[in-house]
Amino acid sequence: MVSSCNPFVDPELPSVSWGSNPKFSQMELAPGADGSVSVSVPGGLESLTLGIGLGSFNLVVNPYISVSGNKGSGTKTPILDVIDDPESASLLTSLGIAAGPGLRGKTLTTLDLIAIIEKLLKGQEISNNTSFTIDINILDKNANSVTKTARFHYTSAPSFTWDGNKNFDIVDIMSDSFNAYKVKINAPGKVDKLTVTLENGADGELVKKIQNRTTGGLLVIDLVNDEKAATEFKNWFPSGSGVTGKTDLTLDFSFMKDWRSDLGSSTNVFTIYVEDANAKTASAQLKFGKALN
Repeated sequence: MVSSCNPFVDPELPSVSWGSNPKFSQMELAPGADGSVSVSVPGGLESLTLGIGLGSFNLVVNPYISVSGNKGSGTKTPILDVIDDPESASLLTSLGIAAGPGLRGKTLTTLDLIAIIEKLLKGQEISNNTSFTIDINILDKNANSVTKTARFHYTSAPSFTWDGNKNFDIVDIMSDSFNAYKVKINAPGKVDKLTVTLENGADGELVKKIQNRTTGGLLVIDLVNDEKAATEFKNWFPSGSGVTGKTDLTLDFSFMKDWRSDLGSSTNVFTIYVEDANAKTASAQLKFGKALN
């Protein structure tokens, strides 16, 4: 007797496959994520609907639904009827997805689920650690049906805060009344890359100080990969394992105050760049100078 752990799948029944995610695991809504699924209906497609589970954002789907019974609420999942609802079909065709009565009887079609979610949530303020679902419901002409659920997760991109300087205004390094030089980074998706770059036009002495503290004399302080910079800036910046995989970091720019006696009147601009493990990025500019009396 021979047994198999692979269940038999009738090739004549409808099916949904996700090339980049064959197990339909929860997928992060991140740059480069592939939400393209293939729908196979050997018996000919009769009905195709999408249950769009956006939770507190369910109502944003309703303008694309003309069938009142398919509209959603805070507790009811809205349904896009891909074939028979002209409003839903119009939304999908605008995204390059086949929809409308012409789809009935077809045996193959594709859906870009991420494109649908991104379109519906465009402009919405989404909280970190939010999940969404799309239920794909298929009925063929022989009354065979299948439902497959795709799950998505949203992690916020990195962000910056500067206590005492929330607008990131230029800092007068000659003022002893300003003591907050620490910029905080929050990266729910965990830091993967972090650099601090001194931009062109900076004070010549400051340029030398940065170049002398980086490998290759660069103006880029790589806090993940540059061991020399890690050593030279250890009193102000975390580096290496103290950066990678972290969700909260603090960068201390008080060296600008420490070095002020060596600097001229130029406005010096640093750009912080951070990328998380989901390839989401953020950057911020910090400006330091001497106020003219």
